[in-house]
Amino acid sequence: MNKYVQLSFAGLGLLTWILVAKFLGFVFEITFPDWNLPLLGEQFRVATLIGLLAGAAVFIGLRMSAPVNEFGREVATELSKVSWPKLKEVKTSTTVVIITSLVVALILGLFDWIWGTLTSFIYSA
Repeated sequence: MNKYVQLSFAGLGLLTWILVAKFLGFVFEITFPDWNLPLLGEQFRVATLIGLLAGAAVFIGLRMSAPVNEFGREVATELSKVSWPKLKEVKTSTTVVIITSLVVALILGLFDWIWGTLTSFIYSA
């Protein structure tokens, strides 16, 4: 279970890197375009470096935090106890939801048509 917890921490660090880099790139373009200099080519700029550092900080912070690690292990343990549905059950449930949605949409469409016709008749009289 611990490898899944650590992998999720790495994913959160990667997500932080991407979001911070995009956000800072946007902010730099609006406010100080001269600050976002290319460092290792056109794609790796100052905003990307700051995002990388933020992502690394998030990953290291999550790995070093004992309560977060404990919580992650507890979540992984509980998720291992879940009985996940089989593919056939998922397909059947999806079909039921789609058909039910279509039936409800048709009923609401019918009510809308009746109400629209009725109000048009009343206003035209």
